Amino acid sequence: MLSLQIRTLAKNDIQEIVDYYDSISPKLADKFLQQLYSAFDLLLDNPQLFQLKYRVTRVLYLKTYPFGIHYWFNENEVIILAVIHTSRSPKMWKERS
Repeated sequence: MLSLQIRTLAKNDIQEIVDYYDSISPKLADKFLQQLYSAFDLLLDNPQLFQLKYRVTRVLYLKTYPFGIHYWFNENEVIILAVIHTSRSPKMWKERS
């Protein structure tokens, strides 16, 4: 079974998103988190399912929210690098590496 590691900067991304949605509606923030956690479960079940975008980095796009989860994986873990709005430059996460 794979483990999930979320890098600190990705945690910051998630917190900023939750804070924003919470300022609009706490229900909206809760729904975002539910979809995010479901996406994490899906990644742990089948990390190869999603598109390889940058050499070894894959992206899972959320269905109802405009965010992509950028991640790596190996035989032991899935590593979340960033959760980025789809309108932002995807190269942004590379500066974090």
